[in-house]
Amino acid sequence: MSTLVFTDARLIDARGTGPQDHMAVIVEDQTINWIGPSHLLEAPDGATLVDVRGKTLMPGLIDVHVHICDGTTPNPIAEYTETIPFLAIQGVLNAKAFLEAGFTTVRSLGAFGYADVAVKEAINQGLVPGPDILASGEMVIADGSGERGFRRPEVHVPESGMFTGVEGARRAVRTQIYNGADIIKLIASGRVGSNAYTLPWDTEMTREEMAAVCDEAHRFGKKVAAHAYSSAAVTDCVMAGVDSIEHGVLIDEATISLMAEHGTALVPTMSAFHSYLQPGAEQRFPAYRLARGRPMAEIQRGNFAKYLEYGLTLATGFDGPRPGRAAGTNGLETQLMVEAGMTAMQAIQAATKNASEVLGLKDQVGTIEVGKKANLIVVDGDPLADISILQDQDRIQLVLKDGQIVRSDLD
Repeated sequence: MSTLVFTDARLIDARGTGPQDHMAVIVEDQTINWIGPSHLLEAPDGATLVDVRGKTLMPGLIDVHVHICDGTTPNPIAEYTETIPFLAIQGVLNAKAFLEAGFTTVRSLGAFGYADVAVKEAINQGLVPGPDILASGEMVIADGSGERGFRRPEVHVPESGMFTGVEGARRAVRTQIYNGADIIKLIASGRVGSNAYTLPWDTEMTREEMAAVCDEAHRFGKKVAAHAYSSAAVTDCVMAGVDSIEHGVLIDEATISLMAEHGTALVPTMSAFHSYLQPGAEQRFPAYRLARGRPMAEIQRGNFAKYLEYGLTLATGFDGPRPGRAAGTNGLETQLMVEAGMTAMQAIQAATKNASEVLGLKDQVGTIEVGKKANLIVVDGDPLADISILQDQDRIQLVLKDGQIVRSDLD
């Protein structure tokens, strides 16, 4: 049995209480075994001591909306010109970058050819480094969806998640689960980044089809995350039983209230819309995408106070990598949440406690508690005073996953 002891830490356990100074944490194998003041510590014989005086010890970060096999090249048809093996290789590199940036758990929401499932399996077998991954496999989309952009009528790209009708929806879900999906990604509405005739505010399937997706997924114990923008689409998703709304930028107060009533989480993916406002965006994204995405960044900021007022469960998801946002820069999401009105502690919880709840892993990760997995990070400084340090890899000085140090810059 290996034992690791952190001493004299400033502890942010993410449970909602304030930080605690001069704390110690004992990790045995993969599990947090003891937490208490350093002066009460009785370190086990043979334990490795890690003095983190002046630094912050907190849970490993969680991102619930990544596309782990995507890249940063500004190629609007990359998903058609890159092979599945290439996507998996790209995913391996992204996984390492996520982990080294302090993200010990991520949820991958869509990859051609189950490349994200392959990356997850490689990590689980110890072949490559990376965070714990919940993978969705291919997206579940209605026949005629604009998710993949416009294609000439004679062009057909097979997609295992494409369906028509209620029974087709159930079959699409079963296919994802058969191929290793941990989560179902449902495309309920059009997309900002698509040149198809279906627009982001259009709903692409019936509520009955959505309900069939949710019922089949829940029957297998899997959650459903739905890409949706408008109040109409999000309302259908909520009533159908979707577990989390991804983006949800255009929802009104009545829809926010409905989400709160049903306990539907929101993953605002603020980084995605922020990308459209950055210098050089014109070289990275087509004009139609900027014309849709830039106003959404402002609309989202305007809605954010209502998310907080109604007490929605908010979790971090940076919706990347993408052009201009490399893997490992996920920490920007917490900064954007603070700028929109969250406290630093609320933003940290969005990236830890809340995120674990959205994933259905609250009993395993997301807070520092005895009995939970030892997924921890050591931060040089106080993220409660400056949330931006969570996106500075030089300040993430140690990453612990499953009780093992996977990266350390400590002296």
